[in-house]
Amino acid sequence: MQKKRADAGWLITGAGSGFGREVARRLAARGERLALLDRDRAGLDATLAQLGARARPHVEVADVTDEAAVRRAVERAEEAGPIGHVFHSAGVLAVGPFESLPPSEYRRMIEVNYLGTVHVALATVPALRRAAASGRATLTLVASIAGLRGFPELAGYSASKFAVVGFAQALAAELEGTGIDVKTLCPPAGDTPMVRDLPHRPAVYRLSPLFSAETIVDSWLRSLDRPGRVALVDLRSKLLHRIDRVAPAVVDLVIRSAR
Repeated sequence: MQKKRADAGWLITGAGSGFGREVARRLAARGERLALLDRDRAGLDATLAQLGARARPHVEVADVTDEAAVRRAVERAEEAGPIGHVFHSAGVLAVGPFESLPPSEYRRMIEVNYLGTVHVALATVPALRRAAASGRATLTLVASIAGLRGFPELAGYSASKFAVVGFAQALAAELEGTGIDVKTLCPPAGDTPMVRDLPHRPAVYRLSPLFSAETIVDSWLRSLDRPGRVALVDLRSKLLHRIDRVAPAVVDLVIRSAR
């Protein structure tokens, strides 16, 4: 990084699998101090096994839908050492024709993907403000390319990730000048358990291969030193986003062809 970061560690949510686990692995290899949070203790244990004995991260088991639990977990993590950087990737996914999903699934995606993001931001921004007083602090919120464009059979997921993108945009504007850099990562479909375990993949997934967690995290790490509040991973995503802003009907045709 071009600018030296504050002498503070990283908090990673969703660290029990997927992008969160890969971020933990990459940062541990760099010798960063880590605090890992996930609701799945077994997943966290699997992550710890990959990090090795030298990493010794602080570990918290908490569900991001529980605001009080998240706040207490962040307080305990900060007691173990100052937090200067947050990577928030905890999320859930349900797919299918919109009428096939029960309201409880829509509610779950909003509560985890969107309100979980709000809870993490509320709990961590005070710590980031303190860290930013002596250096740069960063807050990365993981959304999705489906948070920039709605796709068939992803209505509930897209809605929850659109909410994350809008929240992050407003938060970045409010925190401008504080020394806290807010970045929204909008990856394409990743080759992670959340996607691999789907009983059915929407047709739009045929438009792009599944991207490995390693590739997505590589792209995110590079984006931290680049301008812009939204980080896109691959050329397809960048082209789709650019075309959708000026000629959405073209993207409609592309999506229709996948179906």
